[in-house]
Amino acid sequence: MRRSKHLNELIASRRALLGGLAGLPLLNLAACATGQASAAAPAPATAPLTFADVAATNADTISLPPGYSWRTLVAWGDPLFDNAAPFDPDALTRTEQERRFGQNNDMLALFAAEHAFPPPSDPQRIILCANNEYTSLELMFPSVRAPGDFTAEQIETAYAAVGVTVLDVERAHGGWRVVRGAAPGQGRNRRITPFTPVQFAGPAKDHPWIAAAARIVNEAEPDRGGVRAPRDAVRCGTAANCAGGLTPWGTYLTAEENFDGLFFGDLRQIRDAVGDDAYALDASSFGYPYPTPFPAERIPRQFRIGENPHGPALYGWVTEIDPYDPHAAPKKRTALGRKKNECATTALTRDGRVAVYMGDDQRNEHVYKFVTRGRFDPTNRAANMDLLDEGELYAAQFHEDGRGRWLHITVEAANAAAAGQDSPIRFRDRADLLVRVREAARLMGATPMDRPEDIEALCDGEWRGLGPVLIACTNNSERGFDRPGNPRRESERPNSAQSNLAGHVLRIDEAGGDSGAEAFSWDIFAMGGDPNAQALVAATRAGAPAHVSTRAYGRETVAGVRFACPDNLFIDSSHRVWIATDGSDAVFADCNDCVVVAQAHGEGPRELKRFLVGPVGSEICGPLMAPDERAFFCAIQHPGGNDAAGADYAQSRWGGAPPPSHFPDGGDAWPRSAVVVVTRDDGGRIGD
Repeated sequence: MRRSKHLNELIASRRALLGGLAGLPLLNLAACATGQASAAAPAPATAPLTFADVAATNADTISLPPGYSWRTLVAWGDPLFDNAAPFDPDALTRTEQERRFGQNNDMLALFAAEHAFPPPSDPQRIILCANNEYTSLELMFPSVRAPGDFTAEQIETAYAAVGVTVLDVERAHGGWRVVRGAAPGQGRNRRITPFTPVQFAGPAKDHPWIAAAARIVNEAEPDRGGVRAPRDAVRCGTAANCAGGLTPWGTYLTAEENFDGLFFGDLRQIRDAVGDDAYALDASSFGYPYPTPFPAERIPRQFRIGENPHGPALYGWVTEIDPYDPHAAPKKRTALGRKKNECATTALTRDGRVAVYMGDDQRNEHVYKFVTRGRFDPTNRAANMDLLDEGELYAAQFHEDGRGRWLHITVEAANAAAAGQDSPIRFRDRADLLVRVREAARLMGATPMDRPEDIEALCDGEWRGLGPVLIACTNNSERGFDRPGNPRRESERPNSAQSNLAGHVLRIDEAGGDSGAEAFSWDIFAMGGDPNAQALVAATRAGAPAHVSTRAYGRETVAGVRFACPDNLFIDSSHRVWIATDGSDAVFADCNDCVVVAQAHGEGPRELKRFLVGPVGSEICGPLMAPDERAFFCAIQHPGGNDAAGADYAQSRWGGAPPPSHFPDGGDAWPRSAVVVVTRDDGGRIGD
């Protein structure tokens, strides 16, 4: 089985470009399966991993190497504006929550305070965009004693806790701090919630399901307080925001993922509303609506399936936000397709078009790429603002021989594939195709993946993709056998089914080093597991067996510490890959979720070192660095979501158990998700 070589040298990803890399020379790449390399100046020497490994721990704090410290930048409930009352989670209302940092923050993105292309290398003031992915009701309103006791106002407040937070941040006295606004509507600080006016743009904006749901939403959510909004605005905002990306023209792409959790009711009510077109909402692929103990009248009307059966069609999109204009309505870019979007990483093609890489984060779903029709104009920001409305959408198909291709998703191709498989599914037009793009990708033969989450494309200082792309595949508990791009581990029973509980990081190389290519080669960058394991199988925290070998296709992929469930990726200017985990503690019970670091290049096993361990019950999200790489940011999501033994607090709380975590405030404080900043005590560069 032919595999392409590993990278000898990588340069920083899009997030690290904001860390002052615009002035670096283009780095050479090793020859890969495409047979082409970039002609450029030689790369600077790769910095070694000099920090000491952090020990595995279940402590309720941030654990770091000696010589490093952390502090909270912003936490759930912190005010975005002056003259706010101290945070009281039991007194929280929708209005208050819309003026405070949201809950369960995921991806983080930084923008220079004043847009420039390329971005400035060392700004003293930046804009932070943070996704607030979902609400953990068990971690809100401490005085509530039973699930059925939540009031309608509290549930509406919980909806207002998700979406996106945009806030100004400045460097002061050597550290970073949030700059509060004078009042809502003044300055750039704002919350974008499921109630915010947004616009639908692109080929599916007038789809009948979207139009039907929009009427109900706008009736249920009338104009509040004279908020300025376009005539065609839909007050559905954005929600279930997991990862995302940045554009060269200085906008934020936030990806809507598990939107099924927004809706309540009976799934049959969807089928009754849309009849034979039930699959148009992809009902078979999603788990909505979740069971709920609440009476229907306590749920906002627009999220009741019985009253708004087309409501799910309003979500599952990539939403574009202009962080520089607090009055600009976010736009849902329907040309990128509706799915459980995990990310939206951009790279310029060789001819100046924009490629957007997206993972669909559900077991056995797909990797996508969108390529714009128009070209990026670095001299005219306004001319780029609608680039994402026209272009072509692709899904990845991996082949056994280490090659792959991007399947061009069109109405004609999808309908031909359906006819060839005797499927009753047909797509009426492009809008219909994009609303249920999962069905099209599946019919056309896109490769089912092990939960593709964050994707990082390697770019030069002018945002041009160089070909290599890393894909975090978190895990898959349902996969039976090996398939291209999703390998099985060594096993004493090589012919038996094997799930992938530990996950892996995949690498592809675009043909010719061009992000606009329709062919690629692929290889395994790292297998999650334990490179020091004495046995091929280990017991998880729940007692189930997990395959933990880190070998793939007969070779070892990593060395050093164990890890599992890679989620978010960040690549720094020294070509080190920072991998944040989500669920690693379920595989290796003695260590909370963490951040591990590997060298990006090399032919042999990559050494992994553990840099950070989060507090008990948390997930680590959105790793990135300040422009000068002297501060490391990450999101701590749902601290106390479970205890060190794995018991879910959503169950134990109602029996009177205290929360397992008191992060970040300590003592007996109620746990809060937060963004933390890590610095070296000597002020030096992170990781050196």
